[in-house]
Amino acid sequence: MLRGLYNAASGMYSLERRQEALADNLANVQTPGYKKDDTVLKAFPEMLIKRIRDFDGAANVPVAGAPQIPGQPMTIGGLYNGVYAQERIPSFQQGALLQTDLPLDVAINDQEIPMQTINGRQVKPAALFTVQLPDGTVGYTRNGKWDVDANGNLVTADGYRVLGVNGQPIQLANGIRKEDLKIMPDGQILVQAGNQTTTVGRIGIALAQNPFDLRRLGGNVYQAAAPLPLMQNPGAAGSGVSLQQGFIEQSNVDAGQTMADMMQTVRGYEANQKVIDVYNQSLQQLYSVGKLNG
Repeated sequence: MLRGLYNAASGMYSLERRQEALADNLANVQTPGYKKDDTVLKAFPEMLIKRIRDFDGAANVPVAGAPQIPGQPMTIGGLYNGVYAQERIPSFQQGALLQTDLPLDVAINDQEIPMQTINGRQVKPAALFTVQLPDGTVGYTRNGKWDVDANGNLVTADGYRVLGVNGQPIQLANGIRKEDLKIMPDGQILVQAGNQTTTVGRIGIALAQNPFDLRRLGGNVYQAAAPLPLMQNPGAAGSGVSLQQGFIEQSNVDAGQTMADMMQTVRGYEANQKVIDVYNQSLQQLYSVGKLNG
């Protein structure tokens, strides 16, 4: 009986974890470049139960229904131990591109990037912007809504400095207006002043062959176990990756589907709660009977 309580409790805890992920997704439905998290629920390992004493040692009489083979264990059946939330996996599906016409809004378009086979599984690589984290390490994001800080550095909405192909923050000279910036599909940043065009930097685009290996640091930034290689020719034919100025990539969260999943999760949580209530009532009755007989 207590095992049923444990199974129902594990189901409630797993669904609670799933609800937290769905709530995070819904809260970031308007965050540029946000990638939703999918919660993976997995059953605890099944245990096979066998009876190792099929005969009564004193009378040597077979137990009813047991095979009359001395020393051979009798299989009773499987034992299931509930479920648990194994992990939260981000989905790197391309979000819709929204035109803003702002010069420092940049979106990565990698819908045409070719699939790769990793460990016998088809995986679509993901292109990401490289940013400098507060501790000096490199982070990765799809959020291309940028601005310029007081020192002239190109920064994300979270304040992280955008890195160039040389691994250094991209810094704009004083007096450069945002309206004069032109960002090419290959990441080159040009300044147009009259008839003169000057290159002031090139955005570093990293390519994650297996984006599921990335670890979310919170919000919209990821980190890799080892630095990701930078693309040499983004925007070139066949690369499948290009930058689009004046656009932002919207989150890939479907608000309607997420709300439906949240309601389904709540119903599952309530069902497990009712199971615990039934077990609780049964234990109370068992306690009452034992108290009267005592």
